[in-house]
Amino acid sequence: MSNKKYPYNVVAEPKDLKELVNYCAKEYGDKKAFWYREKNKEIVKSFKQVADDVKALGTYFHSIGFKNKHIAIMGENSYEWIISYFAIVNGGNVVVPIDKENVAKDVKFQLTQSDTDLFLYSDTYSDIAEFCGIQSINFKTYAELIDKGNELIKNGDNSFDETQIDAEQMCAIVFTSGTTSEPKGVMLSHKGLAKDAVISLKNLSIPEGTVSLLPLYHTFGFMACVLCQMLVGFPVYINTSLKRAFDDIKYAAPKHISVVPMLLVVIYNKIWSNVRAGGKEKLFKTMIKVSNALLKVGIDIRRKVFKQVFDAFGGNLEMLITGGSSIDEKYIKGFRDIGITVTNGYGITECSPIVATMRTKHYAPASVGAIQPELEGRVVDGEIQIKGPTVFLGYYKNEKATAEAFDGEWFKTGDLGSIDEDGLLYIDGRKKNLIILSNGKNVVPEELESLIMNNIPEVKEVVVYGENDKIVAEIYPDYEIADVEKTINEKVNELNQSLPLFKRMATVKFTATEFPKTTTKKIKRVHN
Repeated sequence: MSNKKYPYNVVAEPKDLKELVNYCAKEYGDKKAFWYREKNKEIVKSFKQVADDVKALGTYFHSIGFKNKHIAIMGENSYEWIISYFAIVNGGNVVVPIDKENVAKDVKFQLTQSDTDLFLYSDTYSDIAEFCGIQSINFKTYAELIDKGNELIKNGDNSFDETQIDAEQMCAIVFTSGTTSEPKGVMLSHKGLAKDAVISLKNLSIPEGTVSLLPLYHTFGFMACVLCQMLVGFPVYINTSLKRAFDDIKYAAPKHISVVPMLLVVIYNKIWSNVRAGGKEKLFKTMIKVSNALLKVGIDIRRKVFKQVFDAFGGNLEMLITGGSSIDEKYIKGFRDIGITVTNGYGITECSPIVATMRTKHYAPASVGAIQPELEGRVVDGEIQIKGPTVFLGYYKNEKATAEAFDGEWFKTGDLGSIDEDGLLYIDGRKKNLIILSNGKNVVPEELESLIMNNIPEVKEVVVYGENDKIVAEIYPDYEIADVEKTINEKVNELNQSLPLFKRMATVKFTATEFPKTTTKKIKRVHN
């Protein structure tokens, strides 16, 4: 471990997304950019093909009157989704990525709030498109639209190429999936998105080859699995459904994957369940001890002795990138023991979205990484605030919320935490979730939730909140375990003994069902 700063990586620095796509086409040409399987057939798209398809689709949009318009996209991860995004923003329009988990009324609300003029959708969401009642295009016609665009270009239509991009202006409206409030439309710019890709790659070195498991409508998914990969010329295998995640990982054999914390834990547990199912748990633990001892003297045998684990993920996996919350050190150490680096990070949609990532020589397991170059961070009354070129333009048609989100040029993230002298960021919880007791003490519920989840395996989900000036832990337990409520109560009491009096949980409640969640799998805190 080391917190020593060292030089940033050198990467190209496009000023906007149009420049990024064109740079990649020129620099990487026929190299594989995206690939996927369709009806068991492997399809490969080069960087040049990406640029050509973007230009064709963007030209078609212009031909039917869509320039300086708002165009929404809703669908599974797909090549068509990616090309549509670039065709929209690089043609002078504004993209509105819609969460595919949203129900029809929520989609209609967001289309209305964002003043959407055209709705692009995959066939799965035909009913929603019909319900929303605005002009729409089904991805089924994608190939036909590309052909029409190419014909227009052949006949001299240069409208797409001639479109000048103002990097400072809004190019995307992305709705937050807040756990406590109504979604707000975050206005992002070409400059913010392009700059975030650049500084993310300056901060963190990634190995070549990934699978896009994260949803592309989520800004982190698009940034980590599309923009960053393109800028360094790395191929992306497009996963269209999480049901096929492990099959796609094994097929594509990536060297790194970006995941949400929940999926990181699933992968970790899958590794150990496979080991136990094979009756090799004792041997596995012994080999970890031997491997770690050899590692201390510079001998690394991990990829050989744990080959069976690597084979389940295609054989090449080196790194898992995650973000959103701190990762328990047991997972970081557990993956490191077998030869996989876990890289944590922190982002928020309003910052385009990545703010910090761990670095190879500049990190600490409890942190969410080093704040990226060109960004500044500070802590005011416990709240993390960020200033820099990736910060958003404001909330669309919501001046009040925009004003409340800023202190001068500083964006108030709403996250509680600290920044150490090395520029490493630590996140404790959300300011809105803070429990303020009548004795003046403040309790961060996420801290207690983390303690419970990491020390009481019988707990599947937990939400901690204040009620009648007392701290309550509401728990969804594993009801397959006998006497589970009694066991959990006993363990919470034990945990309480290690806590200061004001942090102790006075009441434990149980729920028979999972807590409602946002589409990014964060528990909705209905008690706020």
